[in-house]
Amino acid sequence: MPIVPTPRRLILLRHAEATSSDLGSFSPDSDMARPLTQDGERAAMRCGIWLRENHLIPDTVLCSPAVRTQQTLAGIQGVLCPPPLENVFLCPEIYEAEPGALAMMLWQISDQARTVLLIGHNPGISEFARWLDSRSAQLDQGFAPGSLAVFKMSGSDLVPDQTSWANCSSTSLILHTFTRP
Repeated sequence: MPIVPTPRRLILLRHAEATSSDLGSFSPDSDMARPLTQDGERAAMRCGIWLRENHLIPDTVLCSPAVRTQQTLAGIQGVLCPPPLENVFLCPEIYEAEPGALAMMLWQISDQARTVLLIGHNPGISEFARWLDSRSAQLDQGFAPGSLAVFKMSGSDLVPDQTSWANCSSTSLILHTFTRP
């Protein structure tokens, strides 16, 4: 019996809840330094547990270098088995990225990657999810901190040699699950 490959999957994650900016400090540096709240740390662990329980262990991670996104990733890594995740890339271009920029990042991913986790910020993450699936009623509820959207690449489990991240688009990635664990 032939082995059916895992379909390519993209997981979009908005970082968990972070502290507010210091009053009067609106610089990009101060925003990048905002850590998670205690609730945010627990939410990051819940995201990791949800990913583990749903067999969605990423083999490639694209993460904004902001403190809150890195702490979200650390919370996820702390509950995944076996840690640590390999192929983790801190990508400054995720911060304040528009959908087209996030798509271009996906197009650069190795064809060896089957499950990609992209950890970023709003409005970029929610706009990218909407760009990928503009008709999903699930996305109407908003992309709160700690929300996950799992997209599957159509046909990637049937003809894996003919599908690649370089060819992914809003017509090839289909929303499978939207949740806030």
